[in-house]
Amino acid sequence: MKMWFLANPPKNATLQIQSVDEFTWLNSSYSPVLKQLGSRSMIDYYFRTQRANSDPNLKYRNPKYLSILNHLRFYLPEMFPKLDKVVFLDDDIVVQKDLTRLWEVDLNGKVNGAVETCGESFHRFDRYLNFSNPIIAKNFNPRACGWAYGMNVFDLVEWRKQNITEVYHSWQRKVSM
Repeated sequence: MKMWFLANPPKNATLQIQSVDEFTWLNSSYSPVLKQLGSRSMIDYYFRTQRANSDPNLKYRNPKYLSILNHLRFYLPEMFPKLDKVVFLDDDIVVQKDLTRLWEVDLNGKVNGAVETCGESFHRFDRYLNFSNPIIAKNFNPRACGWAYGMNVFDLVEWRKQNITEVYHSWQRKVSM
């Protein structure tokens, strides 16, 4: 990626390309999710236990969620401590026009601006969260809408104010009990 941008420098933009390995603070001592992702029980959950009887449409059973790359967005304030706002695009997003207006979006005290993609069952919580866990079943509505993770505007100032990373860690600790 670094070589591509050297050969194709963007106009009027600054890019910083980093490897997850450069974030030495992001380890299992700090992050409950990293501790879980490497645990035998989590690996068994995704690859062995009840896999044959599982609904293949349930996204929370997808082994791709074992990758830290799916959880990095929860560490953006620590990754970029000097930034106030981030436009986050997944690797499969195709940009077809200028995104400058995204910087001007007023999130009105919210942490995340995203595209809602709820249809009949697409991106509903019952596809992403494990409602057999009593803590999740008690605290979340299975019919509630999620959002398209591929394109987000994050207000990192508000994120830090609301301590969202710690909220995320708290939920990770609760559901792993």
